[in-house]
Amino acid sequence: MSFVPHPIPNSSRRAGFTLVELLVVIAIIGVLIALLLPAVQQAREAARRMQCTNNLKQIGLAFHNFQDTYGHLPYGARDGNENSSPDTCCSSHVVSGWSWLYHILPFIEQQNIYNLGDVNNPSGTEKIVSQSAVESYYCPSRRPVSAYGGYYRSDYAGNAGERHSDGARVATSTGAHGVVRHPGISNAKLTIERIQDGSSNTLMVGEKALNETAFGSDGGDNERYINPGWDEDVMRWGTFFSKGDNAYTPMPPISDNDAPKKESDGSWTLSQKIPLFANGTFGRWHGYFGSSHTGGTNFVLADGSVHFIPTTVDGQIMQRLSLSDDGQVVTLP
Repeated sequence: MSFVPHPIPNSSRRAGFTLVELLVVIAIIGVLIALLLPAVQQAREAARRMQCTNNLKQIGLAFHNFQDTYGHLPYGARDGNENSSPDTCCSSHVVSGWSWLYHILPFIEQQNIYNLGDVNNPSGTEKIVSQSAVESYYCPSRRPVSAYGGYYRSDYAGNAGERHSDGARVATSTGAHGVVRHPGISNAKLTIERIQDGSSNTLMVGEKALNETAFGSDGGDNERYINPGWDEDVMRWGTFFSKGDNAYTPMPPISDNDAPKKESDGSWTLSQKIPLFANGTFGRWHGYFGSSHTGGTNFVLADGSVHFIPTTVDGQIMQRLSLSDDGQVVTLP
């Protein structure tokens, strides 16, 4: 028998990747990440938008439960007290005039925050209540729950109908054509059943337009959520009425990117997407609905249903949805 020795391994040959192979693998991983990242971002935005939709659904249910308890829908907000004129500035002196965001708190499982308000000490307890965050008042697509100067805000506003050319505080104080109204000025206590155009044809609450540069400083985001008075912080409009022309101009929802932008020098830039106020008449107090979502804005109608209304919606449809008693037929987009 002959002995055949095994070959001695060549120690200079080692298993592994070459530099070229590593570069190819890294390139493939990079391509996969580039392909997957948009999908992940879209999935996250879909989840955030769904949460925003749920927030509005809960707000809509709260309006209905408030009516079941008190016999009418919650008022929007007021300035001054029961004896104040409609153009009194700038917030309520009494708890009954605090915003709808405060008065629906027991109906969104926030009774503990609601109980912090004291009718015998409104000015003192207002600060305490406003330092309490309500997560469902913030749209997660726009921003996390945030305080400004120690006080919280809201990303949602009630439908006050039409805005008038002589200002937000006087002509629109009656809230005659919207769902959110001014207490003490509008004597009729509105109910779902008394909405002339029908609850399925009328906006109740929606997202408010707010540029990311203007958090806490925009005219509609600069006051405490429970008591800004009759103000853009808690109400918006779907159409503009010019007394001089006796004519309406629709105000369809806008993207947050098209809301007034605050510059580094403190000035404000108005987008041409809001031509009604491009001349600076109202400046950062623009009053538009809008959102951070791509392509549209979430609204809850008076019947409690939630709809996503695109920024490309026909202006007449938006106007008809915001006016509760114009007698016009509405076809939701």
